[in-house]
Amino acid sequence: MKRDYDLVIVGGGIVGAWTLWLAQRRFPQWRILLVERFRNSEGATAHSAGVLLATGRTPRERHLAALGAQLYGEIRASLDLRTSAADVFWVTAAANAPALREVAVDFAIDETPVSPRALQGRLPAPLELGANEVLLRGGQAVSHDPASIARALIEASLRAPQVFCVEGAGVRELARHKMGVEVRLEGGCAVYAARAVVAVGPWLVGEPFAQTFGALSSVRAVRIKKVVALHVDRVPPPDAAAVFLPQADAYLMPLPLRKQWLFSFRADEWDCRPLKHALEISAQDREAALRIVDRYGLGPRDAYRGGRVFCDAYTPTGEPLVERVPDAPIVLAGAGSGAGFRLSPGLAHEALRLLTD
Repeated sequence: MKRDYDLVIVGGGIVGAWTLWLAQRRFPQWRILLVERFRNSEGATAHSAGVLLATGRTPRERHLAALGAQLYGEIRASLDLRTSAADVFWVTAAANAPALREVAVDFAIDETPVSPRALQGRLPAPLELGANEVLLRGGQAVSHDPASIARALIEASLRAPQVFCVEGAGVRELARHKMGVEVRLEGGCAVYAARAVVAVGPWLVGEPFAQTFGALSSVRAVRIKKVVALHVDRVPPPDAAAVFLPQADAYLMPLPLRKQWLFSFRADEWDCRPLKHALEISAQDREAALRIVDRYGLGPRDAYRGGRVFCDAYTPTGEPLVERVPDAPIVLAGAGSGAGFRLSPGLAHEALRLLTD
């Protein structure tokens, strides 16, 4: 283990996997090591909804989303990704429609509203709109399995003889070193590299990263929030549609490969600890979701059974964090604020650019 590397990547989730994939292709002469505390892709990535739709609230988010859509499209055939797609319909207040259209990146949201009857038979139940709300059509959402993508990116990268991976090894310390960066692992083993990318998701605010990077105001501002989605026990029809509810911060997405639907909504439990298998979908979570379900007539409550729950790192603005540590060849990448999957290729691109410019 005590060898030199050109790059060490800490974190085997979707951001770390994309960083490895891009680095190996852009710098084929580099010796690269990926280090993961647990097993690759088993953290927040394994619980991600995996819905890809290129949207962004700010110019930077739209740029990251466009790059993400492009790169996911490029790897689809080479990695034999299993995906499914659905036409997207948007429910919004009529007055908010112009602002909604601005978030679209590689598609357009129609100006002319459509009747909810257009979705007859394409949803678990007939959609109900409120007063002053309209239904707009625009875009196509693609469902992925983020964990399998992360593993595929890592496995493909490991075919290169100069790429290595260590799983089940926690990082105990990162420090500036005359060789660049010293990464000390559990058991006292030290790894030396010219540069490092830290992509550890919600573990950024825990040991040893909070202590190592706690002087950075951006890291101190990061908070960990529970992320919840319910599963809907109904088989989607072949022409099933996706419904996005931006005012409610929720969406309903068909998952035909799983023979169910996914209902993503906003949970408001903050400052969670990213302990595997410790977070649960609470009665309060379910009730918050089902109020939205009832409000829009998205199916019977008893169809909403099971789900997925973990946590993610959020910044105050909601924009992801990609930052170089002052006076050290270390970049922090992540805090995707719930959008880490679709923005991860762009985050990896930004991280490598900061290390090489």
